[in-house]
Amino acid sequence: MSHSSLTTWLTLGRVTNLPTVWTNALAAALLASSATTLAPPSPLVWTLLLVALSALYLAGMLLNDLLDADWDQQHHNPRPIVLGLVSRTQVSLATAALLLLAMLSVLGLSHLIAQPHWLLASAGLLLLFILAYNLLHKNYPHSVWLMGGCRSALYLTAAASLAMPPQPLWLCAALLGTYIAGLTYLARLEHRNQLLSRLPLLLMLSPLALAAYADNSVFWLVLLLWLGWLGWHYRRHLANPQQRQIRAFIGAGLAALPLFDALVLALANQPLGSLLCVLVFFLLPHLQRWIKPT
Repeated sequence: MSHSSLTTWLTLGRVTNLPTVWTNALAAALLASSATTLAPPSPLVWTLLLVALSALYLAGMLLNDLLDADWDQQHHNPRPIVLGLVSRTQVSLATAALLLLAMLSVLGLSHLIAQPHWLLASAGLLLLFILAYNLLHKNYPHSVWLMGGCRSALYLTAAASLAMPPQPLWLCAALLGTYIAGLTYLARLEHRNQLLSRLPLLLMLSPLALAAYADNSVFWLVLLLWLGWLGWHYRRHLANPQQRQIRAFIGAGLAALPLFDALVLALANQPLGSLLCVLVFFLLPHLQRWIKPT
């Protein structure tokens, strides 16, 4: 595969955001382990879980470009299919292969855990949200909640690799979904570079609710980092209408996702896991210069 061809597929899959899928899985699984006193997933369970979630994420991204190709062409959105860098048939086959890989990984995982029905249900819900969002998002503005549901279901699926998701995890999943919904509201007007309402920004503040459960300094340090990052990018890219750059702020919001996971892991008294997520956060802006996150 040539360098240009590889870059095309990496752009299609928005692979810059893939590490946020992994930190989501890490945070959800370790929170479930902490809340239920179960042992963390085994190396084989981790591997199958990350393969399944990665394949579902990539399939969702490819399906998004495939279903939006006509719209992208009409609005001169320079995505790989519109530019003729890859055909619709190739993207369709790749999407099917990724979905098959995800299904086989989930089925393999279900044979390794004690309560597979929770895993199968949450993974099925995740697939349903992915399909529904991609089919509906161009016609229904509030379909952004389906995108939020994708990340919420991802959290539930990762936790279900151990057992039934415990109560704290449902709250974290809901707050993460709300954050993603706010970010996706902004992304709907990315091509116009417009900010019609401050509501999406308020939704993105949903992780502040975790502060009610904070009991250690690691949490507060990560929270300050998260607020400082988003606040700086708001001032730089959104506050001044003459210098507005919606796409840049969305990239910053996506890069901040591992900080949400770091907050969750701080609450679960997993400081090393929290530190790992912070390190991923510092890495993502550099990856975004190579492959666009949106």
